[in-house]
Order: sequence, then structure tokens, then C-alpha cells
Amino acid sequence: NMTVGTDAAGGYAVPAGHYQGIIARRDESMLATQLGVTLIPGKGTTVNVPIDAEDDGEFVATNEGSNHDQDSPNLGEAAMTLLRYTKKVYLSHELMEDEDSRLLDFLANFVGRGMAKTHNSLLLTQVGSAGTAFDTFASNSAIAVGEPENLVSNDDLSNYLDDAGSVGWVMRSTTHWAIKSLTGNGRVYAADPGGQQMQLLGYPVRYSNKAATIGAAAKSVYFGNWSYVGYREAPGFTLLRDPYSWDAGVILKYQFRTVYKVLQAEAIGYGVHP
Repeated sequence: NMTVGTDAAGGYAVPAGHYQGIIARRDESMLATQLGVTLIPGKGTTVNVPIDAEDDGEFVATNEGSNHDQDSPNLGEAAMTLLRYTKKVYLSHELMEDEDSRLLDFLANFVGRGMAKTHNSLLLTQVGSAGTAFDTFASNSAIAVGEPENLVSNDDLSNYLDDAGSVGWVMRSTTHWAIKSLTGNGRVYAADPGGQQMQLLGYPVRYSNKAATIGAAAKSVYFGNWSYVGYREAPGFTLLRDPYSWDAGVILKYQFRTVYKVLQAEAIGYGVHP
């Protein structure tokens, strides 16, 4: 009997199937576009962004016959200097000729995901270093009931909590669900475990593993108006296909230049553990 299960009796005649593709991992998307971070135009390595640094500006009661009160803005500037980020991939001639998995399509996905994670790391690092510490939590291993409100209720931040679509949270999924699991008389931050999944205190939540996990000295939650963070990209994303530097194949060279800068510290910040 000829069967597929026996090589000599028929199995050798049946080709092994091959799926034309590579099942890619899912990674986080670029936060800057989701949160409304402000894209700063400009030419050159450094662009200086003027910043209003005046926290007063009220009018003064003036007696009859007296001169007007003299006042002026207090301006500053943020220097946004581009840095270059790179990656290269070696592909042998044989691999490029013989592969049947749409490898170049997969590499485009792979590189794009890496770029998004790089941007997210830069964004949160900048907010963590130049934003405002809205709250220091009581514990280095948990966030307690009432502590997320300490971020939202900050008096200076309140002026920035508009409805333009750029106000929101960034944290890990584990942090968000640790908060939503807190109980008092029922669940405090979630009416039911399956509801309001990507919301906290009325504001949207974005997940990123570039935020720290809950732990000692960790900045585990970020909140504010993200449009008061600026970023630059120049010239965007560049791919160079180099067939000369490696005799055995080609090199794909990827690069982009970017920088993030907090433009108003009172508009954006974080909660940190002791």
C-alpha cells in the first residue's frame, strides 16, 4: 500500500507545506502619535523652542494719576537637539534568493516595532526626568486607593486638563490592573472587572512596557497633557540598501534622528514610589 506515513511508500512524493510568511510578535505602538505629542518643525541639528516661564501676570490696582504697573513676560527656551538611532541587518545572497517567507516584509514590521519602542522609551525617559513629580506613593510595592487622584487633582496641572484629546495616562498593563483591582465598598476604580478597560478616573490609559513596574524608586505611572511635550524627527526614517560593504550579501541600514523635550513641566508628570 502506498501511504503518506511511509516515506518509501509515498511520503517522499508529498512536499512539505510552507506558509509564506513569518508570524511576527505584537509590540507596543508609538505613543507620540496616540497621545498628541507636539511635532516641532525646523531645520538643523538643534531647534530652540521659546517657552513662557512666567507664573504671575496679574494686573495691579492703580490709583488715579499713577503710572501703569510695569510688567513683562519671562521667556525661556528649550533646545531640541537631534540624536541618531541606527540598526543594520545582514542578509546573505543565498538567503535572499532562497527564502520563501516574505522576509523583507517581515523585516519592515520588525524594524518598525523597534522604532516605536525606541520612541516610547525616549518619551517616558524625558517626562520622567523633566516632568513634575505629582505624587510620591506611600508604598514601594503598591499604589493605594486615593493615590491616583493625587496626580489628577494637582492644582497647576488642572489648567491643562482640557478636552483636546491629549490628556491621559501611560503605564504598564499590570500597573493599571493592580489599580483597578483595589477594593473598598466594591471595586474602587472599576465598576466591574470587564468594564472601562482602558480608562482611569475618566481619562484614557495607554500601555507601555517602557514604564517601570511598581517597585522601589520606580516611576510607574505617567499622566498629564502630552501636547506639552515636543518631539522632532529629521529627516524621518531612512533605509539604505548597501550591496558593497559585505561580499557575501547585502546590508540593510536603518536610521532616524529624533529628540523629545518637555515644554511645560507643570502640564505633564508622574507618580513615583519611595
